[in-house]
Amino acid sequence: MKKIIALLLSSSLLLTMLPTAGLAQAAQPNVTRGEVVNYLLNAADDYNPGIKKEDILKGYGKGDAKEDQYVSRIEALIMLSRAFSDLPEPKGNDLRISNTSAEFTDVPKWAQDEIDKLAATGIINGYPDGKLGASDHITLEQLNTLANRIMALKGSNPRDDYYEFVNKEWLNASTIPAGEMTNGVFNELAKVNEERVKAIIDEIVKKPQQAGSMEQKIADFYKNTLDVEHRNAQGIKPIAPYLAAIDKATSIQQLFDATIEIENAMSNGSILSFSISGDAKNSNVNALYFSGLGTTLDKNSYVSGDEKTKKVYTNYLTNLFKLSGADEKSAKAQAEAMYSFEKELAAATMDIQDQGNVNNFYNPYAKDKFIALFKSFDMAKMMKELHVDKADKVIVTDVGLVKKSAELLTDENIDTLKTYTKALLLMSVGGLLSEDFSKAGQEFQAEMFGVEGEKTNEEIALMTTKAIMSDYLSQEFAERYFTKEAKADVEQMVKEFIEVYKERIKNLDWMSEATKAKAIKKLDKMTIKIGYPDQWNDPLSKVTIKSYEDGGSLFDNIIAIVKANKANSVASLGKPVDKNSWMMSVYDVNAYYNPLNNEIVFPAGILQAPFYDLNAKHETNLGAIGMVIAHEISHAFDNLGSAYDENGNAVDWWTPEDYKKFQEKCEQVIAYYDGVEVIPGVYNNGKLTVSENIADLGGMAASLQVLSKTKNPDYKAYFEGYATIWRTTMNKEIAAYMSTVDTHSANKVRVNRTVSSFPEFYKAYEVTEKDAMYVAPEDRVSIW
Repeated sequence: MKKIIALLLSSSLLLTMLPTAGLAQAAQPNVTRGEVVNYLLNAADDYNPGIKKEDILKGYGKGDAKEDQYVSRIEALIMLSRAFSDLPEPKGNDLRISNTSAEFTDVPKWAQDEIDKLAATGIINGYPDGKLGASDHITLEQLNTLANRIMALKGSNPRDDYYEFVNKEWLNASTIPAGEMTNGVFNELAKVNEERVKAIIDEIVKKPQQAGSMEQKIADFYKNTLDVEHRNAQGIKPIAPYLAAIDKATSIQQLFDATIEIENAMSNGSILSFSISGDAKNSNVNALYFSGLGTTLDKNSYVSGDEKTKKVYTNYLTNLFKLSGADEKSAKAQAEAMYSFEKELAAATMDIQDQGNVNNFYNPYAKDKFIALFKSFDMAKMMKELHVDKADKVIVTDVGLVKKSAELLTDENIDTLKTYTKALLLMSVGGLLSEDFSKAGQEFQAEMFGVEGEKTNEEIALMTTKAIMSDYLSQEFAERYFTKEAKADVEQMVKEFIEVYKERIKNLDWMSEATKAKAIKKLDKMTIKIGYPDQWNDPLSKVTIKSYEDGGSLFDNIIAIVKANKANSVASLGKPVDKNSWMMSVYDVNAYYNPLNNEIVFPAGILQAPFYDLNAKHETNLGAIGMVIAHEISHAFDNLGSAYDENGNAVDWWTPEDYKKFQEKCEQVIAYYDGVEVIPGVYNNGKLTVSENIADLGGMAASLQVLSKTKNPDYKAYFEGYATIWRTTMNKEIAAYMSTVDTHSANKVRVNRTVSSFPEFYKAYEVTEKDAMYVAPEDRVSIW
């Protein structure tokens, strides 16, 4: 139901350089020199044993310490440096996420050397004007943030920063492959699976293939994707007639008539997108959804006023228009018009954190009422041309955006709409044309996200073939790398977790028996899909894949596949939902819960070391794949999944009293994860990430209960297994962007904040009130 975007695009990535700790001059009370030294004596004792008050607080002339005097920032930083002596040089991940080259214009000479040392560690920022704010006062919250950054840099104490403690060696040595945005356990296992898929493809390519066979389609498609020479020779030719048809339009109706012709030719051209999926209120039947005119970037990228984002994005658009044949002046003008148009759409778009709520996205319109929304063109004709007119209703997923779309779809905006239509087409199929389009995309990622290096043609060909031929390649992968025995073993693990979840629900003290019975019924009817589908589909059975020698091309083959998929989708409208289908490839390193099917799905790709390792300790596996399993089960009862019943229908199965208590607990989870620093100057958004945080908390509670039934359980192995799978590295631009669009908390937050809610962690590592990981019992959160 959400628009799929070809490129991962940007949000506001400029890190606001706020005073010292990345926090504005706060409303909290300032702290005195004496309060700072007492705080630091407690915080630094594990790092600097034997540290004394006089080592930190030197005092003024004649030994006057002036402990009751408010401390200035410059003084606090000097005291911090003395308390945590011998700070390590940032490496690997620390070097990527911090600003180690900061220089300040207001540092007095007597403090310059100490401040330079701290600045080199990347823990301090300044104002945009280049000043540190040396004479400003400091609050306890800001001091605490600075100390936490130092503890993370050292990474030697599990009681202060557990994520860094477990993963420090890996984080320091970490690298990011060329052309990639991140690296981590998920990436590393994905790379292993990719090499396995590559070996499968190589074997197939080397052998003779029968025309029309699965092997022939894989081999010729892969060779098409590798053949950049032919694509460069084609240039813009495959879509030149379509661009010309768009340019000829002089009215909205003519523009839509042109896009319908493009849609008929390549199933890719309509600027108004319909999608077909299970009806959220009747999930056994496929319904028609409509989202309106979309934006390429996320909402925040437009409404934040970030000039860097605008500049980089419009430069990218300018390059695309130039590649399509426009001159420099025209290309720039079109890029500016496109950005302004999308900015207006973005202002009317629902916020990311609200999009998954069924009460927000489920807005059914009778077909005639839907058609009546659009005054400037014949929507009834468009629906007929797109073969979706048999639907008796249209579910509008964003009413505000659709109304704004209808408002903008006028003849007065025809030139801008033509630009918008061409841009969407260029971004959609540019990767199938000459490599100039791919290079433009790579330049965009480099400028916006700081991505270094480029993927090779071989890597791109493999990635494309994996995505397009996944139904075929998944069969081979499953046969080679996931046994029936492993499938049965994991199925049994999942059933055990479901039984534990039932126990936990039965023992809840805040939920009534009536609602408990409904929740348990939902668990009883939950579908479990492990490893690979029980039945394989062949959506490409009627698709002919041709090599260049036989007159084919990457563009033609992709279009043939897209058309077949679109035809299959349209044919499913109003018919029963295929409950056997999977939303992921078998080799994907991921898992999901689908509320409309009330199902949890674990592809074979994630059911491998270090997530699932038959040679690992039982506790380690529980902290890794066990936690992942319980996490996905928990999604059935997060703030979004809880709206659906045991049959996957969005119906209210809660008593009003219970649901009110549940909402209160959700608010507690929001507050618990909100405002936690991700990297210097970037903070976790508790509202955006609440659904995933609920799943993490529920998953840990359930998996720890499973572990508790083990004789002499090793809780350290469990928590280390959990922390290990979330280790990741990325640069500060990407971390900042993800904090505005990702519904998952940053991985470090997922580890540290989640384990801090469980008494087993405190007991295993002897965490006390003086430690940074400590959260008072009354402030810890729990739902399931």
